[in-house]
Amino acid sequence: MVDLEDRITYMNTAAEELTGAAFRRAAGQPLKDILVLRHSDDDGGPVPIAVQLLEEAEDRERAPSNAVLTGDKGRRVTVEFRAARIYGADGACSGAVVALRDITRRRAAELALQSSEETLLANAQALFEEKERAQVTLNSIGDAVISTDFRGRVSFLNIVAERMTGRTQAEAAGLKIDEVFLLIDSNTREQIRCPTMTAIIENLRVDLDAACSLIQKNGGEIAIEGSAAPIHDRAGGVSGAVMVARDVTIARELSNRLARLALHDNLTDLPNRALFNDRLDQALARADRAGNSVAVLFVDLDRFKPVNDSLGHAVGDQLLQAVAHRLHGCVRSSDTVCRYGGDEFLILLADVAHEQDAILCADKVKAAFDSHYEITGQTLRLTASIGIATFPKDAHDAATLLKCADTAMYEAKCNGRNSYRWFDPITQSDDLKASGAVKNR
Repeated sequence: MVDLEDRITYMNTAAEELTGAAFRRAAGQPLKDILVLRHSDDDGGPVPIAVQLLEEAEDRERAPSNAVLTGDKGRRVTVEFRAARIYGADGACSGAVVALRDITRRRAAELALQSSEETLLANAQALFEEKERAQVTLNSIGDAVISTDFRGRVSFLNIVAERMTGRTQAEAAGLKIDEVFLLIDSNTREQIRCPTMTAIIENLRVDLDAACSLIQKNGGEIAIEGSAAPIHDRAGGVSGAVMVARDVTIARELSNRLARLALHDNLTDLPNRALFNDRLDQALARADRAGNSVAVLFVDLDRFKPVNDSLGHAVGDQLLQAVAHRLHGCVRSSDTVCRYGGDEFLILLADVAHEQDAILCADKVKAAFDSHYEITGQTLRLTASIGIATFPKDAHDAATLLKCADTAMYEAKCNGRNSYRWFDPITQSDDLKASGAVKNR
C-alpha cells in the first residue's frame, strides 16, 4: 500500500518474500525503488504501477496485467498485478493498493494448455459444473451469503441475502458493500463499516459486533450475526471476501426481554431488589468518594391487605401498578423506585445535597396518595407510611441503611400512618437492634 506520493505504507509477509525487501526497511520509500516490474514482451520496459493510477482523473481499478519482477539474487518471477485507489472515511483518495501474485507456474501451465484446445474445453466444462454446484449449494442454505471483489464491490448475493437486504443480485452487483449491507450499532445508532475490507487487508476472519443491525433497502431494520472471511484464489492470494450473516431479531429480542425480566418486577415493571441493591451500592460508593449523601425512602401502603382480600388479587394488582406509576412520577430521572415486595416500595435518592431534598420527595409521595384511584369502576383511596434514612448520617452500608429506613417507616405506621418519619437512632435503635424489620403492620 502506498500514500499519495507513492511512498510505501504497508507490505504484508507475502510481498516481503516476493520482493526480497523487509517492510521495516521499505517503509516510507518510493515504490519504484523497491518494486520494479518490466513488461514480459521483448522491449522489457518498466511498468508504471500506482503513480499513474493516482495521477489519473478517472476512478478505476487497473486491470490485471502480467509482468516480470526481478527478485533478490536475480531471480525472475512472472507476476500478475493489479492496483486500485484507497479512500478514507471522508471519501477522499488517500493512496493506492497494489496486489501481486506469483504466476510463474500458472503461466507455464497456461502456455502448455494453449496447445491443447480439447483440454481447455474440458477444463471450461468442469469449471462451469463446479460453479453450478456452488450456486445451488449457496441458494440452499439458510444464511445470507454476499461476496465482494478485493475492492469491496459486491460480486454475488444468494437468495437469502437478496431477501435480507431487499436488493437483487442484478441491483447489487458492482455496488460498494456498505451500500448494499448497511450496518449500524443497535445501541449507539452509529454506522459500522462492513468488515469485508478488514478481512481482505488483514487476510483473516472478522466477526460482526454483538449489537449489529442491518438497515434494509426499504428502511427496515433487523438484528444480525455473522462474519466475513477472505476469499483465496488457487495461488493463495486474496481475491475478495465473503460475508455470511443470519437474522437473529427474534432471538435478540427474547434475550433482551429475559435480561430485563431478571432485573425488573414482572407486575409493575419497576426495578426489583437485585437491581435496586446494585444501584444502591453504586450510589454509596460515589457518595463516599464525593462526600455527598444518599437517602432511602421505605414506602409501605396502609391497609392494603383488606382491599386486596375483599376485592380480589386482580384489583389489588391493578392498584399496585397505579401506585408504582405515581411513585415514579415523584422522583428525578437519576433516582430509582423499586417494588421491594408485596405492598412495599423503596425510593433511592442517589445524590442528596441537603436534608430538604429527601423531605420534598416524601411530601410528593404523600401528596400522590391524596387523589383517589379508579380501578374497574371502583373508587379506592390509599395512604402510605414512609421511613427515611440517609448515608452516612444513619448508616455506612447498604444493608444497615435499608434497616434504618424500614424502622423509621414502622415508627410512622405506629404513629397514625399516612406520614413520614426520619430514622432516629435514639428512639428507634432498640427496634433496629431487635430485628430491623417489623412483622405485624
